[in-house]
Formats: sequence, C-alpha cells, structure tokens
Amino acid sequence: MPTNNTPYWDRTGTGINLNTIMNGRIQDHIRKIGPSMLVQVKAVHAGQASITGMVDVQPMVHQQDKQGKPHPRQIIHDVPYLRIQGGSSALIIDPKPGDIGFIVISGRDHTHAVTTRQPSPPASFRQFAMQDCVYVGGFLNNGPDQFIQATDQGWRIVTPGTVSIEAAKITANCDIETSGDVKAGSISLKQHTHGGVQAGGGKTSPPE
Repeated sequence: MPTNNTPYWDRTGTGINLNTIMNGRIQDHIRKIGPSMLVQVKAVHAGQASITGMVDVQPMVHQQDKQGKPHPRQIIHDVPYLRIQGGSSALIIDPKPGDIGFIVISGRDHTHAVTTRQPSPPASFRQFAMQDCVYVGGFLNNGPDQFIQATDQGWRIVTPGTVSIEAAKITANCDIETSGDVKAGSISLKQHTHGGVQAGGGKTSPPE
C-alpha cells in the first residue's frame, strides 16, 4: 500500500482505527468550510436608490487555537447587503456602522455574479470562503428611534423627523385626525380666513 497518506490509511500500525481516521478527515474538511455567523458592520458603501450597496463587516465569533487562545477574524470587505425588493419596488433601509447582522456563505466564488449581476461561472476554484458572502441585518440591535409598526389596531409610524410623500396623486378613503395644522399650498386649515362675509344667507369667499 502507498505510504504517502500514512498514518491515515496505513492500518498496520498499533492503535489505528479506521473510524477514527475517517472522522478525523471529515472534521478537517468541515473546518475548512466558511461558517455563516454573526457580524458587525464597520463601514457602509451605500449605493444610489437604483442599486444596492456594500458593507464591510467584522465577524463577531473569534477563531481559537488548540490551547483555546482566541484569534479575531479579519474584516470582510465589499459584502452585498439585503434590500427588500420586488421588481422596481423596494423598502430602502441601508445598514449603519455598528449594526449587527448575519452573513450567509456561498458555496462557490460568486465574484463574477456580484460584479455583473448576471448568471456567471465561478471566478476561482475556492469553495465556502467567507469572502463569498452576503449580509442580512439586523439582529441584537438596540431599539430604533423611528419605525413603522404593525399592531392589532393598525399601522403606527413614528419618526423624530419629517414624513415626506412624493406621489402623482394620493387617494384616502378614511377620517384623518391631527392635533397639528394642515396646509394646502400656503393655506392653513386652522389659521385661514374668509372674506366677503355678509349677514343672512350669503356664502363666504374661498379660504385665503
């Protein structure tokens, strides 16, 4: 029998067990597979609204040597991140530095597919490498300051800023209640006045 794989396949030695040998070989191969894991966003390279951007992420689970000493993993650069999108409709919420999310590892080198956004052959022979991943967020993050929440009573929109709606037309078939003012152009619903008021059955002029 060839001896180039000794002691893996040479069972003539003392204490050699085939099951132990096979388990060792399998474990060695499994260790080479890039695991999906929690990561933290270190930088965001946001694209325009027309295309999703990239993030740089730091794996949060260290490697360990045989003595149990931890070794931090290197930052993974230019990782595509998830956008909830169907056709030309999307919910755009770009990640922020400090966000915690998850990376999903591709089985083959997906560099060409990411670059061209077309079905492509692998860019190399590497398999299950951590640089061939996508980012999905977020997990374990703090509570947001602004959000859209679905409740049993309906939808709740909270923001410390301004809600801006750009549309060709807005149709609402509902009651609208507000403690603030409503303006149409420069006309205030609460502060507008009417001219040409006369006693009797006369009508007021339009608001101004």
